[in-house]
Amino acid sequence: MRRERFEKRLAKLGLEAQEGYNGKWFIHLNGEVGSWRYEDAWGEVDGNYQRLEGVQEARSFHIRRENDHSDSMTDYFAGYFLDNASQFFNTFCPPPPKYPVGALVRGKDNKRANRNGYAGKTGLVMETSNTNVKVHWLGEQYPPRYNYGYPQRDLELVAAAA
Repeated sequence: MRRERFEKRLAKLGLEAQEGYNGKWFIHLNGEVGSWRYEDAWGEVDGNYQRLEGVQEARSFHIRRENDHSDSMTDYFAGYFLDNASQFFNTFCPPPPKYPVGALVRGKDNKRANRNGYAGKTGLVMETSNTNVKVHWLGEQYPPRYNYGYPQRDLELVAAAA
């Protein structure tokens, strides 16, 4: 993600970046430290792939706990890397759930829903998280034997909660 867009998104979420050492940047939030680097962008100019002058991109997104540090002597590497800026921002400021508690949903007719047996079933959303919801399927005893979260992308809205 281009530096300007990345910094604009940081400001929009109310996160303040601090410059660290060796070109690394940091944010601290809720006991976690997010870091990244700004590197020169590359692109095609006049048919040649080359460095774009004056353009930087945010890359190498990493998240770890504040009190957890890497130790090169034991091959311990704290935290984890993320593939892109969206994953990085969603970790610190998760998007709101797609279906609120009390919404009536139906399982979509896709491979996973068919395999797990909830395709076409209608149910009431009981709990929400970032990507999953717990659903009380109509006509089934609650709680079921394995009450795990169902992916939001496998459900469709029948009626919204008032």
